[in-house]
Amino acid sequence: MTIVVFLGALLLLGIAVVAVAWPLLQERRGQFQGDLAAETVADPLTELHAERDAIYRAIKELRFDYQVGKVSEADYKAFDAQLRGQAALVLKQIDTLKKAEADPVLDASLEAEIAALRQVNGSGPARPAPVAAGQVALNFCPQCGHRLQAGDRFCGKCGAALSSGPVKKQVS
Repeated sequence: MTIVVFLGALLLLGIAVVAVAWPLLQERRGQFQGDLAAETVADPLTELHAERDAIYRAIKELRFDYQVGKVSEADYKAFDAQLRGQAALVLKQIDTLKKAEADPVLDASLEAEIAALRQVNGSGPARPAPVAAGQVALNFCPQCGHRLQAGDRFCGKCGAALSSGPVKKQVS
């Protein structure tokens, strides 16, 4: 009985040693990918979006804590004003960075290349299919906004009658 317990303890000790030593051995071989943050190129816009999202989450959590009664009204107002100020600064930084990255010359050049390729390939802008007189081509339900299929007389989501008759398929 003691031999079984002793062997079990040795087995557990061996597993623990391997678990601790494995990352160190992999790092020596150059295969360890532990620090991904150091390897990735930092994108300021991505970082600002992450900061904005974190501030939005903090505002939501603060509002929830206030509604539950964890935070007093005075503290809620103070923290909310502070978080909204931080959010405004981050949003201004995002707008500034987007304006700085926008290059109208590059945009015009790309649009010209796309237009030229569409003319060469014959895949120019799609033209809507002709619709019979007195009928309107509907792609979405006017009541709920659900996408309609060709031939629908009623919306498949809300059941609203489509007054223009069956839906004509419109190429867009």
